[in-house]
Amino acid sequence: MRDFWILTKLQVSSLFGINKILHMKSEEEKKIGKRSLRALIAMAVALSYVSIQYSIMLSTAFETLGMLPTLLGLMALASSILILMFSIFETKGVLFGFGDYDIVMSWPVSIRAVTASRVFSMYVYNFIYGFLLLAPSGVIYALKTSPALWFYPLLLILILLIPALPTIIGALLGTALTLATARMKKSNFFHIIAQMGLVIGIMFISFQMNMGVAEDGGITGNFAGIQNAIQKAYPPALWFQNALSTGSLPEILGLALLTIISIGILLLWLGKNFVSINSRILSKPRGETFVMRRQTRSGKIPALFRRELSRYFSSSLYVVNTAFGYIMLLAAGVALFIKAEAVLNFLGTQDVSAAMIPSVIPFFFGWIVSMGTTTASSISMEGKSLWIVKSLPVSAREWLTAKLMLSLMLAVPSILIASTLVAIGLKLSLIEAIWLYLIPLIFATAFGIFGLWVNIRMPRLDWKNEAEVVKQGGATMVTVFVGMFAGFGAMIVAGLTNSLLVSPVVFVLAAVLSLIMWRSLMKNGEQRLLSLH
Repeated sequence: MRDFWILTKLQVSSLFGINKILHMKSEEEKKIGKRSLRALIAMAVALSYVSIQYSIMLSTAFETLGMLPTLLGLMALASSILILMFSIFETKGVLFGFGDYDIVMSWPVSIRAVTASRVFSMYVYNFIYGFLLLAPSGVIYALKTSPALWFYPLLLILILLIPALPTIIGALLGTALTLATARMKKSNFFHIIAQMGLVIGIMFISFQMNMGVAEDGGITGNFAGIQNAIQKAYPPALWFQNALSTGSLPEILGLALLTIISIGILLLWLGKNFVSINSRILSKPRGETFVMRRQTRSGKIPALFRRELSRYFSSSLYVVNTAFGYIMLLAAGVALFIKAEAVLNFLGTQDVSAAMIPSVIPFFFGWIVSMGTTTASSISMEGKSLWIVKSLPVSAREWLTAKLMLSLMLAVPSILIASTLVAIGLKLSLIEAIWLYLIPLIFATAFGIFGLWVNIRMPRLDWKNEAEVVKQGGATMVTVFVGMFAGFGAMIVAGLTNSLLVSPVVFVLAAVLSLIMWRSLMKNGEQRLLSLH
């Protein structure tokens, strides 16, 4: 038990930058730790704000219909789906195949302590997401219903329990995918495809549930349908709802027992197989014998771009966490092309008028694109190999341009395809279609540059596993949440005003800010690159 707590303390402290703040003598290292902690706090504030606003909107609708407890079940389901997807992504790199595996396994600690601390570290990070989504909905429910005093401690206990099961299921699914692809010659490629397929499947099921509710009469006429949907999708979410709304003891005990039993089974299985699984993952299959083939020459930027492309596809975590946004974009385009009427009916249940949709969709696409930029973590991903770039006869301009090109290579085709599908599906006018292309494209450019601008100021080069950069890096969080606020803010203004001026004003503003940030990068990039270590 002592080994478990020591290892967990080390990992959690490292995760939040606390180790650097408390123990590093270098002021520069302390600053890096403080930036990580501030980024986490900023993420918590932003996610809490989004959760509060969404909970208020849902609670108002549900209260009018006399179905306020459904708020608790829906938020529990949403947080569980989010945690499940994050856990699938985190398994390779956090639970298995982490960078300091050999060092950790050389310590005088038991294998069970190592496995338990790794699982608990995943749970702690996922608990933050769960707490930030569930606590606001619980508080809003309490303000509207004035429950008995037992509600408040029970809410905290159940919020502790809810993230555990999706974390465990995600870890098992991630382990299965990792093992299935570990010995393949193109293991990263197949691992990426498998993760993408699994996540798309989860999203498709969620989307079908929403469409089913909309087609059956929406929220207003389908209270029983929503309850059945939650029950079928994830029964523990309904247990969470009933436990808090009625104080149902069987469902409280059911959640507790399910959590304890599932954790016990996972730890027992991992304790026996942890070393063999890591050995399988970390040992590389024998590839083809190297044969010198015809060599080609190219310019510096094309060569750097191919290097970025190779680094990008060598990390399944990097690909899935950035390409996921473009998958969402294409899925939205296909949905609006094939099932335009059903989607419009569903949006109608959310109090979105048909006249608002052409004005809002370009900014919705822009918001999705801003979350998928690769540049927010591309500098940090250099890690300990940064010295290679610094020793090459290339300028910061060429290095940064190659990184921006990778982000645009992913964004531009996705935008063109999705925008074309939506323009046809919704029968948009010429002006509406033009802005549907231009707004996401300027968002892709602006946030590609913004990601570089932030990341070169907030690099994290001392990471032990890629999740610390791709999912937990300060630059990533800043870029994602600035993009979220920019996209949502523009959507709200466009929806409320329905003015033709919103799109051109946002486009010009984003273009001007992009030029200012790019000039700043070109002016100070060389100096900042040389100062990185």
